[in-house]
Order: sequence, then structure tokens, then C-alpha cells
Amino acid sequence: MAKALISKADLERIALQDIRTFPGSEHVVSVEVECETSPPRGINWRLYVIANDEGDLDRIQYAVKFTSDRLKRRHELRPAS
Repeated sequence: MAKALISKADLERIALQDIRTFPGSEHVVSVEVECETSPPRGINWRLYVIANDEGDLDRIQYAVKFTSDRLKRRHELRPAS
């Protein structure tokens, strides 16, 4: 299956929405996509999140891992122009 190209801003928006749907992850306030300099086979980005103190760290880590894995199967980051 071909991966869809997506902009960094769109990927961050989708990831934030998806992560917040997980119980315990409602306190995530932002998601940042960081491009990797030497990506393995097209996986060229990583998610970083910022959450309020009330967030459940274990649940947030699970949500980020699950969301990241799912989005990496579907999307490839569009090169910045």
C-alpha cells in the first residue's frame, strides 16, 4: 500500500487529535514532529508531545507509540519546500 504524503503541520494536527482520544491522554497540549536526518527506509519523522502535569505518563506514552506506529504505516512526511 502506498503511503500518502502529508505536511508537517497536518501530521501534527492529526497526531494531537488521535492521541487525545486515548483515556488518560486528554492532557496532551501539543505534538511536534521532528524530522530525522538519516531515516531508515522512508520513516523520516518522530513525534514529541507536551502534556500538563495532570496527564498519565504511562497512558500518554502508550498513546504516542500506538499513534506514531499507525501514522507511519499510512503517511510519509512531505519534504519542506
